[in-house]
Amino acid sequence: MSLNFQAKSFFTRFCLPEITSILVFAIASPLVTNSPVYAADIVDSFSTFISLEIKPQTQIAPEVMLIRQAIIGQESGANFQAVNRHSGALGYAQVMPENLPQWSKEALGFSVSRKDFLASPELQIAIVDFKLNQYWQKSIVASRGNVAIAIQRVAAWWYSGKPEKYTSTKTQYYAGHRYPSIAAYSQSILRRYQLILNAQNPSQPQRGV
Repeated sequence: MSLNFQAKSFFTRFCLPEITSILVFAIASPLVTNSPVYAADIVDSFSTFISLEIKPQTQIAPEVMLIRQAIIGQESGANFQAVNRHSGALGYAQVMPENLPQWSKEALGFSVSRKDFLASPELQIAIVDFKLNQYWQKSIVASRGNVAIAIQRVAAWWYSGKPEKYTSTKTQYYAGHRYPSIAAYSQSILRRYQLILNAQNPSQPQRGV
């Protein structure tokens, strides 16, 4: 799915109705108040709406795209409608429902409902990439540039909220149900990352992974 398509879908779904409302209000105002409405006023209203509703997306590191692909392969098999029966984790990257309001607000500038999140692959990609990028930027620093360790730290962060536990072999439990250790999960994500990277660049030696 291209970024242009994502942008158009996002614009149509969330921005166009509000822009239409602004224009209708601007056109109708003279009929109600007998006061002229100038083009500059419409532009100012539109600019204010855009600045409030759409937060510019942070530049996403290329490694994040591969980490995301590795995580969705591990978590849901790229099923955008997936819901974990134990934790209620949502979507193709299994975002915990309690994280969704804050994460979506950080990534988009407004909170997204569970229903809208599950219904929109574009929203899921935008929110997941934004959060993974935050984790990656901190993890590559913490690992002193070691890509393999940084990937495992991101995976551990996504899985448990504890990046420093990426080597922990302790079995995890959620609501009485057994899950893999943080180390097992992190190493699985690293292996998936390596496979994806090698498939994309079969003739190029990989450094640091």
